[in-house]
Amino acid sequence: MYVKLPKAMLLLAVFASVSLFFACDGGIEAQTCDLTLPEAPCYDGDFSSSSDEIALSSSSDGSYDNLPQDNSSSSATSSSVEEEDSSSSDGDGEDAAVSSSSVTAVLSSSSARSSSSVRGSSSSVRASSSSVSASSSSTAGIVPFGCSRAGLTAAVDSYLAALEAGDHTLMTLTSAAKYSEYDNASKQDYRTGSVTPTVSKFGEGLWKKPRIVNFHRNLIDVADCATFTEVIINKDSKNANDPPYVIGVRLDVSGSQISEVRVLATSTEDWAFTATGYYNYSTKEDWSELPVSQHLTREQLKNDAEAYFKYFRNKDVEVPWGTQCARLEGGAYTGDRPGATCNIGVPNLNMDLPTIWWLADVDYGMVVLFVYFGGADSHLFRILPTGYRYIHTLTAMKQSDYQAP
Repeated sequence: MYVKLPKAMLLLAVFASVSLFFACDGGIEAQTCDLTLPEAPCYDGDFSSSSDEIALSSSSDGSYDNLPQDNSSSSATSSSVEEEDSSSSDGDGEDAAVSSSSVTAVLSSSSARSSSSVRGSSSSVRASSSSVSASSSSTAGIVPFGCSRAGLTAAVDSYLAALEAGDHTLMTLTSAAKYSEYDNASKQDYRTGSVTPTVSKFGEGLWKKPRIVNFHRNLIDVADCATFTEVIINKDSKNANDPPYVIGVRLDVSGSQISEVRVLATSTEDWAFTATGYYNYSTKEDWSELPVSQHLTREQLKNDAEAYFKYFRNKDVEVPWGTQCARLEGGAYTGDRPGATCNIGVPNLNMDLPTIWWLADVDYGMVVLFVYFGGADSHLFRILPTGYRYIHTLTAMKQSDYQAP
């Protein structure tokens, strides 16, 4: 049996060709979750301890021994997020503020790859428990965006305020501004490589209701005058019956206006999805700014990230595997501890996965690739001189589309 994709690509052969299992360790007897059996839960809804980390081990044939199973986050309530918020508050009781730049670049020259472990900062990225407030007067109306880091960050802030208000008109948009929203119904045109969005009109899709933003992390690309932001929208009191989301948002800025908004939306039916898990692990990672001496060029960041996908087909490709490195896929985690590597569970794939678009943030060592990996997909990398430090994956593809070979 095969994944439901056009034969021209058979893209999901990546997963259909391997047996996927998910191991959950901890203080209780370990559970094994067969990805082909979505009814078999692996998470118990509590992501507060490291016992929920996923052991993704690679078998001798390069297949996934263990991979995340469909963990619907419908059981993850806003109270669990509030608990996480309170635990990450400053000692004086005030909510810690979300960093609008939120990521740490790392890199000295790319030749300085070493196998030594690179440890993240002991202080985790703090998430604000208060939402991004939207007022009747748009912030975008008084802050000139432009292509500086401050201007692009202001553009992201205006998007988040508009999202929380459920009103896209709060953003300063060009007269011909475009909107695209990709979910698990989006398809790729294999002749052109482009992906067709399921929503292409402002006011539709995620804009239909106000959304509470629990956490976000920005990549700011001043060279391309664009941004990429991971946004976690967990269950909240406004939309108690709505599913949670983790979305990847690209904004393009022209002059002082937003010219295009592209949203990759993942939710409960998608690959390895759990918003609570994504929140729990992402907020504890260190993506802080790098010193200038450790900056890699945009092209170095892009090439290092693309090596990850090239390795699927050719195991002779030189990949900057890092130690320690942690991979976060939809909310499932490989674990962030000394000696941990992202070179686990890497599939064999006899086809190429071309980059549809990419952005890079030299100051923070961040690069994001947008590809079609069985569905619209983003891979966000944090790359250090010693190699990969973090890899975040969002895949808008129904987990039910996977079938055992």
